[in-house]
Amino acid sequence: MAALFDPTIVYRRLGYVTGTGQIRFIGNVRLLAGPTPDTALAVIALSMQNRYLAFQRDADAFAATYRVELAFRQGTMLVQQVVRDQRVVVGTFAETQRAEESIIYQGFFPVPAGMYRLSIVVRDQNGPGVGRYEGPFSVPQLEAPAIATPIAVYRVTPRTDRAATPDLVANPRSTVDYGTDSLRFYVETYGLPAGSRLVTAALDSAEQPVWADTTAIDSTVALRPFVYAVAPSRLTLGRHELQVGIAGGGVVARATFLVAFSGQWIAANFDEMLSLLRYFTTPDSLKALARAAPDDRAAAWRKFLHDTDPNPATPENEALDRYFARLLAANEQFRDEGTPGWLTERGEVFITLGTPDQIIDPHPDYRGRGRLIEWTYDQYNLALYFVDDAGFGRLRLDPESRSEFERVVNRLRRSR
Repeated sequence: MAALFDPTIVYRRLGYVTGTGQIRFIGNVRLLAGPTPDTALAVIALSMQNRYLAFQRDADAFAATYRVELAFRQGTMLVQQVVRDQRVVVGTFAETQRAEESIIYQGFFPVPAGMYRLSIVVRDQNGPGVGRYEGPFSVPQLEAPAIATPIAVYRVTPRTDRAATPDLVANPRSTVDYGTDSLRFYVETYGLPAGSRLVTAALDSAEQPVWADTTAIDSTVALRPFVYAVAPSRLTLGRHELQVGIAGGGVVARATFLVAFSGQWIAANFDEMLSLLRYFTTPDSLKALARAAPDDRAAAWRKFLHDTDPNPATPENEALDRYFARLLAANEQFRDEGTPGWLTERGEVFITLGTPDQIIDPHPDYRGRGRLIEWTYDQYNLALYFVDDAGFGRLRLDPESRSEFERVVNRLRRSR
């Protein structure tokens, strides 16, 4: 559950760059061949949420400025330092509160081969927010024949000269939403001999191949770029790895990527996703998803997203985002019963109907029973009673309240 509500936990475990502090950025560092054999080109890509920055009114829009500070150190020696200011402009106040990946920073930096400590600091220039990361950074010599670590990209125009700067927009989280779009990777090879066969495969969390491609190298070229697109129908939820190697010579380069069912919410697998959605829709809808064959699950999930989206014109499913925001709040507020807060009966009601208009906790003991709490929802003309029958602090809806609650929920679902 912690990983669901804080994606940085997942990305940190997978070895990504993750910032701590008020600005919780996520990203990665990849290496391409530099202009000389002893220099690599570091591709640093970070993503963060608009809501971490302090936006200010700017004419008819809203603007924020942040600073990225990079430092490459060897021991106590500062080898290279870079400071860059970036500006973000959005059209509406609502966009300033976006909670998904909405800001991408990337930079290209020539770095001599060697071992470093890389530190990254992101500072909000209009507010107190700061995010920090520090970790080891190894820069090997990419001597031919070699394959660079794959880079997940949103778009790319391949380069053919090691001295050129790549024209690409990186996918800092190397993540794609489940069943929605292909995940693209940019791969460079250096000096592969003619007659080689480049073998690329995507493996799921069980290390089973879900996609593969083989390309014959017909001539020796100093730099040969490749762009791969892994179709969504081939991917399952959770961690994957892209492996690129030469047939008969083993895997040379690999990169982890993630398939999530939302840009904000990460589930480990399909069954976990269905469990998390237990209050979101009808049991029949969840059963239909569960019965979908593995090859049909991505399409079934796309249909489910479309059918439950109150505003298909926006990239978000607002109903799903609202649901998970309530799930997060319920998990925090109702964990006093010794079970995850979202799995309590108060959590179920809160997630389904939202915050009650009134909460009354008048009797420590109710008609010889345990503690009683009353929740009222004015718009539904609904009063619900939670009772601790056993006296162990576990509050349950009494039978009449359960019946009334389910009646309201069924009516709401029919009206959607």
